[in-house]
Amino acid sequence: MRHVKAVAALAVVGAVALATPANASTALASRLTLSITPESSTGGPGRTVTLICEPTGGTHPDAAAACADLIKANGDIKRIPPAKGNCLPVEIRVIAKAFGNWQGRQVSYSQSFTNDCYANLGTGGHVFHF
Repeated sequence: MRHVKAVAALAVVGAVALATPANASTALASRLTLSITPESSTGGPGRTVTLICEPTGGTHPDAAAACADLIKANGDIKRIPPAKGNCLPVEIRVIAKAFGNWQGRQVSYSQSFTNDCYANLGTGGHVFHF
């Protein structure tokens, strides 16, 4: 009987040990709210999406690419290299914002750009591409 109890106790400990990493990684999932908002009311409506990384999800249309950029930059949008491309020289100033958490730490980003194309390219081409 003692052997059965010992085996049962080990099974419970093993199950808890296996469950803990999954729960720990879920707790550290990175979740950001991203928005692009015109600086003036004549710029039209703003847009907002959610982005979840590790595991990838949210309402961002290309969450996998946006997460890949953020993972390389350790969640710091300012460290993402600009993407190459051309934007129309139209000035409809926007503010690109991000807030939430990245692997357990608070993240906040806000930057003004000439237009949403420059916001997209200036942050790597994926994070604010929505």
